[in-house]
Amino acid sequence: MAELHELRHLDLRENSLTGVPESLAGLPRLRQIDLRSNRLGRLPDWLALMPSLEKLDLRWNEVDPALPLLGELEQLGCVVLT
Repeated sequence: MAELHELRHLDLRENSLTGVPESLAGLPRLRQIDLRSNRLGRLPDWLALMPSLEKLDLRWNEVDPALPLLGELEQLGCVVLT
């Protein structure tokens, strides 16, 4: 994925992921990430450093909606769906 610098939308729903792939951190233009229906319980801090992230869909995961990282993302203008 490191060579997909122009990627703006990524759909990773229903893949039984237990973690967010670190390779996404190198995608500066990524605006939307759909991670619905995986097995995520934790999120990496580098999500808040993604400069173009506008929407993060985490529905049907085990992520705690009270995580400080989610509040930080919302303050940066990212819509977070839990």
